[in-house]
Amino acid sequence: MNPLMEEYLIEEHRRDIKRELSHIRLQEQALKSRVFRPNWFTRAMQRLGQWLIAQGEGLVRRYETPAKKCQSTTQRYAH
Repeated sequence: MNPLMEEYLIEEHRRDIKRELSHIRLQEQALKSRVFRPNWFTRAMQRLGQWLIAQGEGLVRRYETPAKKCQSTTQRYAH
């Protein structure tokens, strides 16, 4: 093969790689700038999770055992 043709093909291959990299960078930039808008299912599941956490925290407060250095010895649960 002609040495000039080989150099031309190598240079063309480099340009192809550079074009692909710039295309990938452009796609990454477009994905980063996209605003996340959750759908109704995601919002519903988030609200359900928050409600479950709130209920669980309430149950923990209601049924937790008091500390060992409690002032009152007659009461065993922190009601």
